[in-house]
Amino acid sequence: MKRNKDEALLSLEAGAGALYDLAERLRKGPELGFFEFETSKILEHELEGTGARVQSGIARTGIWAELGQAGAPAVVLLADMDALPTQGVQGGVAHSCGHHAQMAVMVSVFKALAEAGTLEKTGLRLVFAASPAEEYVDLERRLLLRESGEIVYLSGKQEMIRLGFFGGNSLVLKYHSMADSPGRAATVNGTLNGFMAKRAEFTGRAAHAGASPEKGINALSAASLALQAIHAQRDTFRDTDHIRVHPILTEGGTVVNSVPARAVIETYVRGASHEAVLDAAAKVDRSLRAGALALGASLCISNTPGYEAFHPSPALGEPLGLAARAVVSESAIDFHDVSSASDDIGDVACLVPTCQLGFSGFHGMIHSSDFLPAEPERAYLAPAEILLRTVLLLSEESGRMAKRIIGEFKPEFGVDAYLASLNSLFTGFLYSGEGEILGGS
Repeated sequence: MKRNKDEALLSLEAGAGALYDLAERLRKGPELGFFEFETSKILEHELEGTGARVQSGIARTGIWAELGQAGAPAVVLLADMDALPTQGVQGGVAHSCGHHAQMAVMVSVFKALAEAGTLEKTGLRLVFAASPAEEYVDLERRLLLRESGEIVYLSGKQEMIRLGFFGGNSLVLKYHSMADSPGRAATVNGTLNGFMAKRAEFTGRAAHAGASPEKGINALSAASLALQAIHAQRDTFRDTDHIRVHPILTEGGTVVNSVPARAVIETYVRGASHEAVLDAAAKVDRSLRAGALALGASLCISNTPGYEAFHPSPALGEPLGLAARAVVSESAIDFHDVSSASDDIGDVACLVPTCQLGFSGFHGMIHSSDFLPAEPERAYLAPAEILLRTVLLLSEESGRMAKRIIGEFKPEFGVDAYLASLNSLFTGFLYSGEGEILGGS
């Protein structure tokens, strides 16, 4: 195994220039979720010559490439494909979350391991997976794709799970870029919040705002009261649940001299567990209904499932942590990061052992136009080396560690129960101006 280890690391280092070039090409071609067609072509081209069995067009644009015996336990190198609507950039779309780095790093690790033949005698499969549509944006187009039957769920990993990927005989490694910060180069075993999405439409009655406002029903005032009621709930959220509710008012009237007949609030409800999200969502619904009832406006609440909270596998975190220590000092690794952001990697982690490496090397603010690689060695090569070393550790002794982690894992859901849970969160409720429920699904 040492010979293969040396060969794989040497192959990765020798391909550093190609890694940097691939990352830059992907960065310059950002595409929104479920529409990453050119990105998919680039990745397919990169996989040529690896000998992998490649499936493409998964969930429209996703890729699944395998090496090793079919059906064997799998080590999955997972990368997101999509970019993000970003203010201040040409075209309005950019890889301001660093997904271009994920793709370039993971495919380069896969190619280095393939070239070295590392898994040939381990009894493991090696998988490179590219998943579309991690960012929960551009929902109007996604809902149209759902209505047309092209997708069922609104994220790429959810769709891939529905289509039979990320099965129980696998473990998953993921990587995410981070902005540079003092004293911290990497995170291992970090957690993320889950969330669900809500849209509340308040319908009142228009009237002349100066001559006869008493004849109107002010939908904007109903929405404003609802926002205040949501704010008043904050003391009821437990600190350990890490609840985040951050509504925006997307519509609140058309002209100043008309009583607003329609107002729309959109929000996520985030939390550290499935149960915490549902509890907070019920409080948000009460607040929305209170605002509508106070003004006598009717109300339609529409819910869509977001992502499950991400709880990484501690067992998989052990080899990832060992590999990280081989590249950066232990004092620069954060093993206790808690983030209130969300990622559909949480859905995968409910089913199979999963861990994510966070690594610095970027400057600027994530999700902003200035989130850019600071140094290619740290932004791309260092995390690639950590992930490659992790796979090598997992594959030692004929994949003994990988097989143990998979065998001992206790999933939060079975696939059928997970999909049923997702389906249950596509709901809508209509209330009259007197608060009476008129319909629901």
